[in-house]
Amino acid sequence: MRNVPPSDAAESPFLWTRGIAARETLRYLDRRGIDAEPLLSKAELSRGLLSQDSGGVSVVSQCRFLELAAIETNDTLLGLHLAAEMDPRDIGILFYLTASSATVADGLEHLARYVGTTNEAVLVEISQHKVETVLTVRLALEFEVLRRQFLEFIALGVMRALGRVTNRDFAPLRITFAHTRNSGLRELHRILRCPVEFACAADSWVLPQSIMELPIVSEDSHLLQILEAHADDLLSERRTIAGLRGLVENQLLSLLPSGRVQAAMVANKLGMTERSLRRRLAAEGTTFSEILDRLRNGLALRYLEDQRTSLQQIAWLLGYSELAAFNHAFKRWFGTSPRRARNLPSSLASA
Repeated sequence: MRNVPPSDAAESPFLWTRGIAARETLRYLDRRGIDAEPLLSKAELSRGLLSQDSGGVSVVSQCRFLELAAIETNDTLLGLHLAAEMDPRDIGILFYLTASSATVADGLEHLARYVGTTNEAVLVEISQHKVETVLTVRLALEFEVLRRQFLEFIALGVMRALGRVTNRDFAPLRITFAHTRNSGLRELHRILRCPVEFACAADSWVLPQSIMELPIVSEDSHLLQILEAHADDLLSERRTIAGLRGLVENQLLSLLPSGRVQAAMVANKLGMTERSLRRRLAAEGTTFSEILDRLRNGLALRYLEDQRTSLQQIAWLLGYSELAAFNHAFKRWFGTSPRRARNLPSSLASA
Protein backbone atom coordinates (compact mmCIF):
# COMPACT_ATOMS: atom_id res chain seq x y z
CA MET A 1 0.00 0.00 0.00
CA ARG A 2 1.27 3.46 -0.87
CA ASN A 3 1.72 6.00 1.87
CA VAL A 4 -0.02 9.33 1.52
CA PRO A 5 1.90 12.11 3.31
CA PRO A 6 -0.02 13.67 6.18
CA SER A 7 -1.11 17.27 6.07
CA ASP A 8 1.22 19.73 7.76
CA ALA A 9 2.54 23.25 7.55
CA ALA A 10 5.09 22.22 4.93
CA GLU A 11 2.31 22.38 2.35
CA SER A 12 2.09 26.17 2.52
CA PRO A 13 1.57 28.40 0.69
CA PHE A 14 -2.11 27.54 0.31
CA LEU A 15 -2.80 26.74 -3.33
CA TRP A 16 -6.45 27.01 -4.34
CA THR A 17 -8.58 24.88 -6.67
CA ARG A 18 -12.27 24.71 -7.49
CA GLY A 19 -12.14 21.04 -6.49
CA ILE A 20 -13.46 19.53 -9.74
CA ALA A 21 -11.47 16.29 -9.37
CA ALA A 22 -12.41 16.00 -5.69
CA ARG A 23 -16.12 16.37 -6.48
CA GLU A 24 -15.87 13.73 -9.20
CA THR A 25 -14.14 11.43 -6.71
CA LEU A 26 -16.90 11.95 -4.17
CA ARG A 27 -19.58 11.16 -6.75
CA TYR A 28 -17.63 8.07 -7.80
CA LEU A 29 -17.50 6.80 -4.22
CA ASP A 30 -21.17 7.58 -3.59
CA ARG A 31 -22.27 5.72 -6.73
CA ARG A 32 -20.45 2.65 -5.47
CA GLY A 33 -21.81 2.84 -1.95
CA ILE A 34 -18.38 3.51 -0.42
CA ASP A 35 -18.30 5.60 2.77
CA ALA A 36 -16.34 8.70 1.78
CA GLU A 37 -16.44 10.45 5.14
CA PRO A 38 -13.23 8.93 6.61
CA LEU A 39 -11.33 9.76 3.41
CA LEU A 40 -12.68 13.31 3.34
CA SER A 41 -11.61 13.76 6.95
CA LYS A 42 -8.08 12.49 6.29
CA ALA A 43 -7.79 14.85 3.33
CA GLU A 44 -9.14 17.75 5.44
CA LEU A 45 -12.20 18.10 3.19
CA SER A 46 -15.95 17.85 3.69
CA ARG A 47 -19.08 17.49 1.60
CA GLY A 48 -19.98 21.09 2.34
CA LEU A 49 -16.58 22.30 1.20
CA LEU A 50 -17.01 20.44 -2.09
CA SER A 51 -20.45 21.85 -2.80
CA GLN A 52 -20.79 23.63 -6.13
CA ASP A 53 -21.06 27.05 -4.51
CA SER A 54 -17.95 26.55 -2.37
CA GLY A 55 -15.18 29.11 -2.53
CA GLY A 56 -12.57 26.46 -3.30
CA VAL A 57 -10.33 23.95 -1.55
CA SER A 58 -6.66 23.24 -1.05
CA VAL A 59 -4.86 21.69 -4.03
CA VAL A 60 -3.00 19.37 -1.68
CA SER A 61 -6.24 18.22 -0.03
CA GLN A 62 -7.79 17.46 -3.41
CA CYS A 63 -4.80 15.44 -4.60
CA ARG A 64 -4.62 13.59 -1.29
CA PHE A 65 -8.34 12.73 -1.51
CA LEU A 66 -7.83 11.17 -4.95
CA GLU A 67 -4.92 9.06 -3.70
CA LEU A 68 -6.79 7.93 -0.59
CA ALA A 69 -9.80 6.99 -2.73
CA ALA A 70 -7.55 5.03 -5.11
CA ILE A 71 -6.25 3.03 -2.16
CA GLU A 72 -9.72 2.52 -0.64
CA THR A 73 -11.19 1.28 -3.94
CA ASN A 74 -8.06 -0.68 -4.89
CA ASP A 75 -8.17 1.18 -8.21
CA THR A 76 -4.68 2.19 -9.30
CA LEU A 77 -6.15 3.99 -12.33
CA LEU A 78 -8.82 5.92 -10.44
CA GLY A 79 -7.91 9.27 -12.02
CA LEU A 80 -8.45 7.88 -15.51
CA HIS A 81 -11.69 6.15 -14.54
CA LEU A 82 -12.98 9.40 -13.03
CA ALA A 83 -12.19 11.32 -16.22
CA ALA A 84 -13.80 8.61 -18.37
CA GLU A 85 -17.10 8.92 -16.46
CA MET A 86 -17.11 12.71 -16.08
CA ASP A 87 -19.27 15.01 -18.18
CA PRO A 88 -16.67 17.38 -19.74
CA ARG A 89 -19.04 20.29 -19.09
CA ASP A 90 -18.34 19.83 -15.38
CA ILE A 91 -14.89 21.29 -16.01
CA GLY A 92 -16.70 24.61 -16.01
CA ILE A 93 -15.48 27.85 -17.55
CA LEU A 94 -12.39 26.26 -19.11
CA PHE A 95 -14.62 23.89 -21.07
CA TYR A 96 -16.91 26.68 -22.29
CA LEU A 97 -13.98 28.90 -23.25
CA THR A 98 -12.67 26.02 -25.37
CA ALA A 99 -16.12 25.23 -26.75
CA SER A 100 -16.57 28.86 -27.88
CA SER A 101 -13.17 29.09 -29.59
CA ALA A 102 -12.63 28.81 -33.35
CA THR A 103 -10.11 25.95 -33.46
CA VAL A 104 -8.43 23.47 -31.13
CA ALA A 105 -5.33 25.68 -31.17
CA ASP A 106 -7.40 28.67 -30.01
CA GLY A 107 -9.13 26.57 -27.38
CA LEU A 108 -5.85 25.34 -25.93
CA GLU A 109 -4.51 28.89 -25.85
CA HIS A 110 -7.51 29.82 -23.72
CA LEU A 111 -6.90 26.79 -21.51
CA ALA A 112 -3.29 27.83 -20.90
CA ARG A 113 -4.20 31.47 -20.28
CA TYR A 114 -7.09 30.85 -17.90
CA VAL A 115 -6.23 27.60 -16.11
CA GLY A 116 -5.63 29.70 -12.99
CA THR A 117 -9.37 30.34 -12.75
CA THR A 118 -9.78 26.69 -11.80
CA ASN A 119 -6.52 25.60 -10.18
CA GLU A 120 -3.66 27.81 -8.98
CA ALA A 121 -1.20 24.92 -8.92
CA VAL A 122 -1.45 24.07 -12.63
CA LEU A 123 0.56 25.84 -15.32
CA VAL A 124 0.18 24.95 -19.01
CA GLU A 125 2.82 25.90 -21.57
CA ILE A 126 2.34 25.45 -25.33
CA SER A 127 5.22 24.97 -27.76
CA GLN A 128 4.68 24.73 -31.50
CA HIS A 129 6.84 22.46 -33.65
CA LYS A 130 6.81 21.66 -37.34
CA VAL A 131 4.41 18.70 -37.24
CA GLU A 132 3.27 18.65 -33.61
CA THR A 133 2.31 20.80 -30.66
CA VAL A 134 3.47 20.02 -27.12
CA LEU A 135 1.48 21.04 -24.05
CA THR A 136 3.66 20.90 -20.97
CA VAL A 137 1.75 20.73 -17.70
CA ARG A 138 3.51 21.82 -14.54
CA LEU A 139 2.04 21.17 -11.11
CA ALA A 140 3.34 23.21 -8.17
CA LEU A 141 3.30 20.16 -5.92
CA GLU A 142 6.45 18.14 -5.44
CA PHE A 143 5.19 15.01 -3.66
CA GLU A 144 5.18 12.45 -6.49
CA VAL A 145 2.78 10.19 -4.60
CA LEU A 146 0.16 12.95 -4.62
CA ARG A 147 0.49 13.77 -8.33
CA ARG A 148 -0.37 10.55 -10.11
CA GLN A 149 -4.14 10.31 -10.01
CA PHE A 150 -4.70 14.02 -10.55
CA LEU A 151 -2.37 14.41 -13.53
CA GLU A 152 -3.77 11.31 -15.21
CA PHE A 153 -7.26 12.68 -14.51
CA ILE A 154 -6.60 16.00 -16.24
CA ALA A 155 -4.78 14.36 -19.18
CA LEU A 156 -7.81 12.25 -20.13
CA GLY A 157 -10.25 14.98 -19.08
CA VAL A 158 -8.74 17.49 -21.51
CA MET A 159 -8.59 14.95 -24.35
CA ARG A 160 -12.26 14.05 -23.83
CA ALA A 161 -13.22 17.73 -23.74
CA LEU A 162 -11.42 18.33 -27.05
CA GLY A 163 -13.19 15.36 -28.58
CA ARG A 164 -16.53 16.74 -27.38
CA VAL A 165 -16.07 20.24 -28.81
CA THR A 166 -14.75 19.00 -32.19
CA ASN A 167 -17.12 16.05 -32.50
CA ARG A 168 -14.06 13.98 -33.43
CA ASP A 169 -12.60 10.84 -31.91
CA PHE A 170 -8.85 11.27 -31.63
CA ALA A 171 -5.89 10.52 -29.41
CA PRO A 172 -2.59 12.35 -28.80
CA LEU A 173 0.61 11.21 -30.49
CA ARG A 174 2.04 10.46 -27.04
CA ILE A 175 1.79 11.45 -23.40
CA THR A 176 4.60 11.71 -20.86
CA PHE A 177 4.33 11.79 -17.08
CA ALA A 178 6.96 12.85 -14.56
CA HIS A 179 5.65 10.35 -12.00
CA THR A 180 6.36 6.63 -12.04
CA ARG A 181 3.92 3.77 -12.50
CA ASN A 182 4.52 0.04 -12.22
CA SER A 183 1.00 -1.38 -12.51
CA GLY A 184 -2.07 -1.11 -14.70
CA LEU A 185 -0.02 -0.21 -17.76
CA ARG A 186 -2.01 -2.28 -20.26
CA GLU A 187 -5.32 -0.75 -19.13
CA LEU A 188 -3.77 2.73 -19.05
CA HIS A 189 -2.62 2.44 -22.66
CA ARG A 190 -6.06 1.14 -23.65
CA ILE A 191 -7.76 4.17 -22.10
CA LEU A 192 -5.37 6.84 -23.37
CA ARG A 193 -4.93 5.14 -26.77
CA CYS A 194 -1.40 6.38 -27.37
CA PRO A 195 2.19 5.64 -26.29
CA VAL A 196 2.72 6.72 -22.67
CA GLU A 197 6.07 7.22 -20.92
CA PHE A 198 6.73 7.61 -17.21
CA ALA A 199 9.54 9.10 -15.08
CA CYS A 200 10.05 11.79 -17.74
CA ALA A 201 11.37 15.30 -17.26
CA ALA A 202 7.87 16.79 -17.48
CA ASP A 203 4.20 15.99 -17.92
CA SER A 204 3.28 16.66 -21.54
CA TRP A 205 0.62 15.94 -24.14
CA VAL A 206 1.83 15.83 -27.75
CA LEU A 207 -0.77 16.55 -30.44
CA PRO A 208 -0.36 16.36 -34.23
CA GLN A 209 -0.66 19.68 -36.02
CA SER A 210 -3.69 18.36 -37.91
CA ILE A 211 -5.64 18.22 -34.63
CA MET A 212 -4.66 21.77 -33.72
CA GLU A 213 -6.31 23.02 -36.89
CA LEU A 214 -9.64 21.25 -36.30
CA PRO A 215 -12.63 23.62 -36.05
CA ILE A 216 -14.70 23.81 -32.88
CA VAL A 217 -18.27 22.88 -33.81
CA SER A 218 -19.80 25.16 -31.17
CA GLU A 219 -17.71 28.25 -31.97
CA ASP A 220 -19.38 31.42 -30.69
CA SER A 221 -17.28 34.58 -30.84
CA HIS A 222 -19.83 36.66 -28.93
CA LEU A 223 -20.04 34.18 -26.05
CA LEU A 224 -16.25 33.90 -26.09
CA GLN A 225 -15.88 37.63 -25.46
CA ILE A 226 -18.24 37.40 -22.48
CA LEU A 227 -16.40 34.38 -21.07
CA GLU A 228 -12.99 35.98 -21.53
CA ALA A 229 -14.11 39.06 -19.60
CA HIS A 230 -15.47 36.86 -16.84
CA ALA A 231 -12.28 34.77 -16.74
CA ASP A 232 -10.16 37.93 -16.55
CA ASP A 233 -12.25 39.06 -13.57
CA LEU A 234 -11.77 35.68 -11.88
CA LEU A 235 -8.00 35.83 -12.35
CA SER A 236 -7.91 39.37 -11.02
CA GLU A 237 -9.92 38.29 -7.99
CA ARG A 238 -7.57 35.37 -7.29
CA ARG A 239 -4.53 37.66 -7.53
CA THR A 240 -6.10 40.06 -5.05
CA ILE A 241 -6.83 37.25 -2.60
CA ALA A 242 -3.44 35.58 -2.93
CA GLY A 243 -1.33 38.71 -2.80
CA LEU A 244 1.75 39.17 -4.95
CA ARG A 245 3.92 37.14 -2.58
CA GLY A 246 1.76 34.06 -3.10
CA LEU A 247 1.89 34.51 -6.87
CA VAL A 248 5.69 34.79 -6.79
CA GLU A 249 5.93 31.62 -4.70
CA ASN A 250 3.71 29.75 -7.15
CA GLN A 251 5.87 30.81 -10.09
CA LEU A 252 9.07 29.89 -8.27
CA LEU A 253 7.74 26.41 -7.50
CA SER A 254 7.62 25.68 -11.23
CA LEU A 255 10.84 27.53 -12.12
CA LEU A 256 13.16 26.22 -9.41
CA PRO A 257 14.20 22.94 -11.11
CA SER A 258 15.15 24.85 -14.26
CA GLY A 259 17.41 27.16 -12.26
CA ARG A 260 15.66 30.19 -13.81
CA VAL A 261 14.88 31.92 -10.54
CA GLN A 262 15.78 35.49 -11.43
CA ALA A 263 13.33 38.22 -10.46
CA ALA A 264 13.15 39.34 -14.10
CA MET A 265 11.94 35.89 -15.19
CA VAL A 266 9.21 35.78 -12.52
CA ALA A 267 8.15 39.34 -13.29
CA ASN A 268 7.78 38.46 -16.96
CA LYS A 269 5.65 35.44 -16.07
CA LEU A 270 3.39 37.73 -14.01
CA GLY A 271 3.13 40.33 -16.77
CA MET A 272 5.04 43.14 -15.08
CA THR A 273 8.49 44.71 -15.07
CA GLU A 274 11.14 43.63 -12.58
CA ARG A 275 11.13 47.11 -11.07
CA SER A 276 7.36 46.96 -10.55
CA LEU A 277 7.64 43.51 -9.02
CA ARG A 278 10.25 44.62 -6.48
CA ARG A 279 8.31 47.78 -5.61
CA ARG A 280 5.04 45.88 -5.01
CA LEU A 281 6.80 43.23 -2.91
CA ALA A 282 8.33 45.98 -0.79
CA ALA A 283 4.80 47.31 -0.22
CA GLU A 284 3.89 43.85 1.14
CA GLY A 285 6.90 43.99 3.48
CA THR A 286 9.14 41.50 1.73
CA THR A 287 11.66 41.09 -1.07
CA PHE A 288 12.15 38.64 -3.92
CA SER A 289 15.30 37.25 -2.27
CA GLU A 290 13.49 36.66 1.02
CA ILE A 291 10.66 34.79 -0.71
CA LEU A 292 13.10 32.63 -2.68
CA ASP A 293 15.22 31.88 0.38
CA ARG A 294 12.22 30.98 2.56
CA LEU A 295 10.72 28.77 -0.14
CA ARG A 296 13.99 26.89 -0.64
CA ASN A 297 14.34 26.51 3.12
CA GLY A 298 10.96 24.78 3.48
CA LEU A 299 11.33 22.63 0.37
CA ALA A 300 14.78 21.45 1.46
CA LEU A 301 13.34 19.92 4.63
CA ARG A 302 10.54 18.28 2.65
CA TYR A 303 12.91 16.75 0.11
CA LEU A 304 15.27 15.46 2.80
CA GLU A 305 12.45 13.32 4.20
CA ASP A 306 12.49 11.21 1.01
CA GLN A 307 15.53 8.96 1.35
CA ARG A 308 15.29 8.08 -2.35
CA THR A 309 16.15 11.63 -3.38
CA SER A 310 19.90 12.25 -3.46
CA LEU A 311 21.42 15.48 -2.18
CA GLN A 312 22.49 16.27 -5.75
CA GLN A 313 18.87 15.88 -6.90
CA ILE A 314 17.65 18.08 -4.05
CA ALA A 315 20.13 20.78 -5.03
CA TRP A 316 18.79 20.62 -8.60
CA LEU A 317 15.15 20.74 -7.46
CA LEU A 318 15.93 23.86 -5.45
CA GLY A 319 17.53 25.57 -8.43
CA TYR A 320 21.18 25.30 -7.37
CA SER A 321 23.66 24.55 -10.14
CA GLU A 322 26.11 22.92 -7.71
CA LEU A 323 25.75 20.81 -4.58
CA ALA A 324 28.24 23.06 -2.79
CA ALA A 325 25.88 26.02 -3.13
CA PHE A 326 23.04 23.99 -1.58
CA ASN A 327 25.31 22.86 1.28
CA HIS A 328 26.33 26.45 1.98
CA ALA A 329 22.72 27.67 2.05
CA PHE A 330 21.58 24.78 4.27
CA LYS A 331 24.30 25.48 6.83
CA ARG A 332 23.23 29.11 6.86
CA TRP A 333 19.61 28.09 7.51
CA PHE A 334 20.12 25.33 10.07
CA GLY A 335 23.73 25.40 11.24
CA THR A 336 24.54 21.93 9.92
CA SER A 337 24.98 20.12 6.62
CA PRO A 338 22.05 18.50 4.78
CA ARG A 339 23.83 15.14 4.97
CA ARG A 340 23.99 15.27 8.79
CA ALA A 341 20.45 16.62 9.02
CA ARG A 342 18.95 13.95 6.80
CA ASN A 343 17.98 11.66 9.68
CA LEU A 344 16.32 14.39 11.71
CA PRO A 345 14.37 16.71 9.41
CA SER A 346 11.39 16.72 11.78
CA SER A 347 13.36 18.25 14.63
CA LEU A 348 14.73 20.89 12.29
CA ALA A 349 11.27 21.72 11.01
CA SER A 350 10.02 22.35 14.54
CA ALA A 351 13.03 24.37 15.59
